[in-house]
Amino acid sequence: MSEKVRTGIYISEDLLRECDEYLSKNGGSRSELIESALRLYLATRKIKDKSEVLVPELAECISAASDEGITKISKGLFRYAVEVEMLIALLAETFEVSKNHLKDIRREAVNNVRRTRGKINLDDLIMRNEREGIVDSDEIVV
Repeated sequence: MSEKVRTGIYISEDLLRECDEYLSKNGGSRSELIESALRLYLATRKIKDKSEVLVPELAECISAASDEGITKISKGLFRYAVEVEMLIALLAETFEVSKNHLKDIRREAVNNVRRTRGKINLDDLIMRNEREGIVDSDEIVV
């Protein structure tokens, strides 16, 4: 820590009153407050002077991180879509479903996903179907 130097400054009465109110609530001395405020002001000025370098670098880092996240999400969604496509193909080969029944199933699925915000699982569906008498638990083979 460098040696302290005594100096005098001129400051408006309103600003001095505001500083004193702050100090009465938070403690400390005028000298400490003024020194902290000057450090903050000078650091802000340095950042502003360097902003033509810092801002583009920061924007580039944010963009790179965003692109990486988007790529990971896209790959995950692709893998998910492949699995769903496989399930749909298996079901289509196994069951005969009318267009109207398919519309009803789709409508119910959309409502369930909205209601649960996508947190629905097979066990919940099986238990709901059992409660509604759609399937008998003895018939279910997993």
